[in-house]
Amino acid sequence: MGCELQILMDPTLSFPKNNTSNPTIFLDKYSSSDEDEDGYEDDDHQKNEYLQMIKNGNSELEPSVHDTRDEGTADNWVERNASLIRLTGKHPFNFEPPLNRLMHHGFITPVPLHYVRNHGPVPKGRWDNWAVEVTGLVKRPMKFTMDQLVNEFPSRELPVTLVCAGNRRKEQNMVKQTIGFNWGAAAVSTTVWRGLPLRALLKRCGIYSRRKGALNVCFEGADILAGGGGSKYGTSIKKEFAMDPSRDIIVAYRQNGEKLTPDHGFPVRMIIPGFIGGRMVKWLKRIVVTTQESESYYHYKDNRVLPSHVNADGT
Repeated sequence: MGCELQILMDPTLSFPKNNTSNPTIFLDKYSSSDEDEDGYEDDDHQKNEYLQMIKNGNSELEPSVHDTRDEGTADNWVERNASLIRLTGKHPFNFEPPLNRLMHHGFITPVPLHYVRNHGPVPKGRWDNWAVEVTGLVKRPMKFTMDQLVNEFPSRELPVTLVCAGNRRKEQNMVKQTIGFNWGAAAVSTTVWRGLPLRALLKRCGIYSRRKGALNVCFEGADILAGGGGSKYGTSIKKEFAMDPSRDIIVAYRQNGEKLTPDHGFPVRMIIPGFIGGRMVKWLKRIVVTTQESESYYHYKDNRVLPSHVNADGT
């Protein structure tokens, strides 16, 4: 689920180069007519607390490496923390951190220990040639480069807790067998995410009204899934959720003060507080406004939690 904290951001701030020992988080002060100096000091204190938690966590981590377990796979170029618990063999890469390490770091999880759910090989993205297309039921279909997403829109930065829908599935399977592999209790992580509000992107493109059929917003990633046919991971949310400013749904490009890592969607992904991790599409390439919900298998069939009396086949 997402945290309740909402932090407004200054879009004119510059971005430092990646440096895991010195992350930078820009947490603006709240604007209010009755704001006093004590309130500003509290905001500064909170920013410093997050920065200190991130720095402390990074200082306690061993370097990520090209793990020998990735040799012979399409992910042999991705650096990863060697302590991670792999749940699906070698490939695709799905893991959770050791529970004691997750709990040791407290509220903010170091990025290399943040759980990962991948359905196929990690796409090799480049910042300078990546584009996100917005199309469907909008007046002005457009493509946006990463620099446009960063520089032409307001931004927000906030801590969000991501939880896999399968968290603790190992225990569920001991009671009643389900579909999916045995997640333990550590498929949950909290980091500080920065990006632009989804609603700002949709408003720029002139999203149509519900009366004209704009009922859902679909997201599609760049990852090519197993099974052939070139299918991509996809899902959707209701338009009223996408356009609700109180939900803090962002198109994210930074995590714990740094650019995203390959396993977490570099260069850009969705962050949707309050929804399961399966809705937060990584390696985002297309946003499509539609009447119907996403037709992706992973939207309709995979990321579902059924009542105890219903089997996976619907019986």
